[in-house]
Amino acid sequence: PNLRDKLTDGEIIEPNTDCSFAQLRVQNSQNEKKTFAILTISDPCITAASYAITGQVRYSYVEGTGYLEIWNYFPDGKMHFSRTLGDSGPMQSLTGSSDWRSFTLPFYIDNTTKMRPVKLEFNVVLPNSGIVYLGPLKLVQFEKSESAAAGIAANAWWTDRISGLIGGIVGSGVGLTGAAIGILAGIGIARKVCLSLLGAMFVLGIASLAVGLAALAFSQPYAVYYPLLLLGLLCSALPAGLFHSIQRQYEQKELRKMHAMDIK
Repeated sequence: PNLRDKLTDGEIIEPNTDCSFAQLRVQNSQNEKKTFAILTISDPCITAASYAITGQVRYSYVEGTGYLEIWNYFPDGKMHFSRTLGDSGPMQSLTGSSDWRSFTLPFYIDNTTKMRPVKLEFNVVLPNSGIVYLGPLKLVQFEKSESAAAGIAANAWWTDRISGLIGGIVGSGVGLTGAAIGILAGIGIARKVCLSLLGAMFVLGIASLAVGLAALAFSQPYAVYYPLLLLGLLCSALPAGLFHSIQRQYEQKELRKMHAMDIK
């Protein structure tokens, strides 16, 4: 459901030329912890064991580690929470400044209980000064065969398993290419092939870095952006550092060959 009518705190900013959707702005001007009660949902009609509040968030000059949180109240009087305190991805904490990114604040009910929450409270918590903007918020539920964790991964470009497979294949390919470059340069043969392989590795590195940075910008999980950035750094830095030394090896090889011919 659309949760706009249930908002209880913050300033609503209507869509404008800078942002195509309505946003909610909260600001902590104090150097002390403050909790903003964004919305309260009574009788949320939760029927699934896994559900989440999702949306967009951006923030500026947040000092310390802020976070989004959801409190879940149950019929037996107990209440439980979940918070965005991750290092990256949809459950990343609020620290410093960030452009718009997606967030997912999930909660999972143990299958041993049939109780469902009677009230949900969604808050923004800032330990010190800072400004937070929230985009369109939604309360979503996951099918019986799904989980909140699956929901977080639903927007991922690929799974952890595929990431490992890609990393293994690409890593092996880069390793073999590096070995071939080392052998060719060491022997001093196939100069064009060797330098072409070096150039191809550099291009792969730059492309991987670009995609990795895009993955970060789109709040992709660690398993997506980390291998891309690591591969990008290795494949761009190594060829850049080795290019002149390998070229010099070939030139010295040519000079020695010419010198030997002159002696004859």
